[in-house]
Amino acid sequence: MYNVNLENKLIIVDITSAMLDYVALQSDIDETKIKSAAYQAQVVDIERVIGEENVERARDPQTTEDENLRTALLPVICYFTYARLLKGFQGTYTESGYHLDTESTEAKEAKKVANEHASIAEVFLQKVIDFLEDENPDDENVDTAKMHPSIRIFGGQENRASN
Repeated sequence: MYNVNLENKLIIVDITSAMLDYVALQSDIDETKIKSAAYQAQVVDIERVIGEENVERARDPQTTEDENLRTALLPVICYFTYARLLKGFQGTYTESGYHLDTESTEAKEAKKVANEHASIAEVFLQKVIDFLEDENPDDENVDTAKMHPSIRIFGGQENRASN
């Protein structure tokens, strides 16, 4: 991530250091990829569930409750960011096409590990949802129905949830 405006929208700008407390991260990894994955995780995995207003509260805390929300979101961001890194940054798109990193593990294994970390993030996200519901039971920004994608693939066939 080279855009300063996007970087300033991150809940945790120093996401690389924060992730070292939660996941195994190589010290020489490209920080721009981590910040890009963190932004994806924040918008796609977190904001769609707890709402833009709550993300903004955590990004720029004004009260003790906002600071507590930010603290509760820390592991959520770290695990979702790690999952996004595993799924999306095994290769690079260049003018000659998509190139996989020669040292990367096979995509199937990386996806499995990414899904495990996303599941861990969802456990922590549930704690954030509980925190927000305790704080304001009528918060319309929180939508727990968006926590899990409604499309699951089983046996190579696409199935849509009916709820």
